[in-house]
Order: sequence, then structure tokens, then C-alpha cells
Amino acid sequence: MMVYHGTSDPIFSSDDTRARYQALGTANNADASDFARYFPVPGMHHCSGGPATDQFDMLTPLVNWVEKGQAADSVIASARGVGNAAGVNADLPANWSATRTRPLCPFPKVARYKGSGSIEDAASFSCQ
Repeated sequence: MMVYHGTSDPIFSSDDTRARYQALGTANNADASDFARYFPVPGMHHCSGGPATDQFDMLTPLVNWVEKGQAADSVIASARGVGNAAGVNADLPANWSATRTRPLCPFPKVARYKGSGSIEDAASFSCQ
């Protein structure tokens, strides 16, 4: 199971989702990562929007996990800037690149800048 939740969701708190994931781990010898992963999406509102890289594919990584045994260490998310086929995210800060990408990391890891490379490129970040 792969679950994601925007950390700026004004309807449901991502803290509740995190607590449920942690309880799932507690019920399974302190680790649920063999069968469940929780991906917080920084800045994302309810399902999309917000100052966030809110466009990503969770289905392909889930299929790879179930069918090939390859659990996702991260999922690449992108901003919906000008020219995006899915439409523009009006909540993007003006100083962000329209093509910004970031890795979404499975909890408890978070994306951290590696210290070099473009801050607009997911390759410049790692899940730690």
C-alpha cells in the first residue's frame, strides 16, 4: 500500500495520516515498510494545489513493488507550471521554475539538498 497526503491539506490533517502509519508500524513489530509506505507531500493542499510539486505517479511505483518486488525509495513530483498539460497550479510561488521537480520521500525520510546542483531539480536532493 502506498499512501500520500499533502502537508498543507486544510480538510484532513497529514498528522493524522502519519499517526495512523506509525500505529501500523507499532502493530507490526515497529516496521510497516515491507507492505506500506507513507509519502507526505510538502506544501500540497487536499489532493493537489498549494505551493507544492503536486504532480506525480504513485501507480507505476506501486505496480513495480507488487509485481517486481521493487519498493520505491522516492517518487519524483513536479510543479504544474506554465505549459503543463494538467493545467497550471496557481499557488506556485513566482520564483519557482515551472518545471521544478522534487523527490517525495517515504516517511520518516525527507528530501534534503545535496549541496550542489540546481535547486529546481530532484536529482540535487536525496531522501534522508
